[in-house]
Amino acid sequence: MRTKLLVMLAVLSLPLLIVSLIQLRDYRRNTIEQASTIARLKSASAEAALESWLATHPAALRPEGPLDTARAADLYTRLRQHASPDDDSAFVVFDARGQVVVDPAAPEAKPPQGYYQGVSEQRWGDGAARLTSVVRDRATGWGVAVGVPLPQNTKAGRSLLLVATTWALALLSSILLSVWAVGRFTNPLRKLAASASTLGEGRLHERFAVETDDEVGTLAEGFNVMAARLESKFNEVRAQGVFIAEVLDSLPLGVVVVDPNLVVRRANSTFARVAGREDAAALEGRGLYEATAGLAAMNEVIEDVRRTRRAFFNYGLPLELVARAEGEPESRNFWDVIIYPTNGEGEGGGDLILILSEVSKRVRAEKLATAAFAAERSRAAELESVISQMEEGVVIVDARGRYRINPAAARILGRQPGEFRDGLDALISDMALRDAHRQLLPAAESPLARAFERGEPVSGEHVQIDRGDGEGILEVSATPLSDEAGERAGLVAVLRDITENVRQYRELMEAYGRLREHDRLKSAFVANVSHELRTPLNVIIGLCQLLERDRQPALAPLQSEAVTRMERNARAQLELVNHLLEYSRLEAGRAALVLEDVDVAALAHEALNEFADRAREKQIKLRADVAPELGAVRTDRNKLAQVLSNLAITRKIVELLEGEIGVESRPSEGSRFLLTLPRAARQRTGTGSLVREDAGSAAAKARQDAPPDVTDLRAYARR
Repeated sequence: MRTKLLVMLAVLSLPLLIVSLIQLRDYRRNTIEQASTIARLKSASAEAALESWLATHPAALRPEGPLDTARAADLYTRLRQHASPDDDSAFVVFDARGQVVVDPAAPEAKPPQGYYQGVSEQRWGDGAARLTSVVRDRATGWGVAVGVPLPQNTKAGRSLLLVATTWALALLSSILLSVWAVGRFTNPLRKLAASASTLGEGRLHERFAVETDDEVGTLAEGFNVMAARLESKFNEVRAQGVFIAEVLDSLPLGVVVVDPNLVVRRANSTFARVAGREDAAALEGRGLYEATAGLAAMNEVIEDVRRTRRAFFNYGLPLELVARAEGEPESRNFWDVIIYPTNGEGEGGGDLILILSEVSKRVRAEKLATAAFAAERSRAAELESVISQMEEGVVIVDARGRYRINPAAARILGRQPGEFRDGLDALISDMALRDAHRQLLPAAESPLARAFERGEPVSGEHVQIDRGDGEGILEVSATPLSDEAGERAGLVAVLRDITENVRQYRELMEAYGRLREHDRLKSAFVANVSHELRTPLNVIIGLCQLLERDRQPALAPLQSEAVTRMERNARAQLELVNHLLEYSRLEAGRAALVLEDVDVAALAHEALNEFADRAREKQIKLRADVAPELGAVRTDRNKLAQVLSNLAITRKIVELLEGEIGVESRPSEGSRFLLTLPRAARQRTGTGSLVREDAGSAAAKARQDAPPDVTDLRAYARR
């Protein structure tokens, strides 16, 4: 019996099941239709909001690149406020080129694959499937895609599952309750879908009657609120359109908008006056050249803008927009003309906006000013050319602290011309000049500031500057300028880069220090060696003398000759060592003079006698020719004898005696030595082997011959 009842219940419930399934299908279809209607409404609202935003942001219509983040955020905020303030609908805006304007608040929301006109189910870049409605503004070429969650992802869609569950439970309990429940939910939805269709047709004033307090009633209330807001936003858009029209009419510029066929769609009152018309509305619907025949002269320019989609700018263009009446005097009018392409997809190349402004008075004034200042510009150009070619850096500052620099000054300061900031204070701060001790100069103590603020002339002042290639040293001269009334008129500063001169001076001083150390070591070495050699030589000479005096036992002739030769050679070596010591004293500047009256002729013969034996062995003739009137001279006898008998220390001795020595030598002819000495030598302590810090030294002479800027910068060289 139980089985039969179940079978009978199943047979009786089958028609009800079929009817319920049909009703559920209708419910789902109605839900989808409602969501589609909502998507269309939101896309229409979003399109209106987009048009409103583009009207307030005309710069976005120019294809110069993607919108910046701030403007994109503002655009999407307005879309959400106007089109979807209360739900989680998604928006994607496309510009005239079809490029996506990314939402900074939801960058992961990518556009659907393909842009379909109407409503269709699309899977977005974030993985969510949405009912997508895409609209595109024909005037601007911009579009917006609105994604509404699928019914199964909404509160109404989830109610479908609840309905099915309720139906299943109701079917078990009562077929009639199921039929009533299905009818209870589907009828309000049909009414809601019908009302949504009326809103999609543009009748925003209609509202849906709320008959229940369940989810359908809540949906109906939300639908009515959305309709009210849409109606309010459309009214705001209309008001904004009226406001824009009033602004255009109040502009002093003539503005006209033409369609792809060059038919006037909108013109303001200023353009009507320019075209010689009383009413701007009378121009709408007419051809551009019919409305303003004078613009026919710009036909090629207009066609070029339509073809290339590039804006045209021309200032001071001569045009006759209105034909002159008979007998009217001829006069040229000049206009600033701007032509903007507004859409890149319309027929014939898209729409254009023409902006005209009469500037005849300005052009005539400019021509007069150009003629008046032509000579002044020529002189300024000549001066600019001279300054630009100067090797020295030149800075010219006017009375308000504005400055100009030549290329040499930019190079000296280690910067490119575009890296300088405006104003003298900024230039002084960027230069960051330092004194000889590398202390940063206060801005008020900078040479330029002293000349500009105090009127203090600055001549050849040396400062340091840090550049990209390292430390630099500058010589700065600044001359303050004043006008006829004695007021401050600026300054002219000249900069010289003396870094290389200082570097060379430093290298010279370093080399001088190394040379002094080398000379000291050499003198010490010669003195030590000479001292060590004198001791054994004195012993040898003493032993030879002892052998000569001690005749017991008597030496053989050969032994005596050998002892004599040993003594003679030892004395020669001792004399050579003494010469080395003397040379060391001369090098160190410690050789003193013993002045006396000397018979030069006798001294010369003594020198010849000293070398007579060796000269005979080598078959060399020695001769001394002394002028009889020479007489005695006051000099150092030993030093002069050393000059005549030794080419190793002669130059130093001659310098000590304040004389000069030279040589002339020719192959196969011999050499001639010329010695010039004063008759009366002065008492001196020696010449020294190196330059010293006195005026007579080579280093002092080098400093005297050096440029003044190097001499004055010894402080930089010592650091």
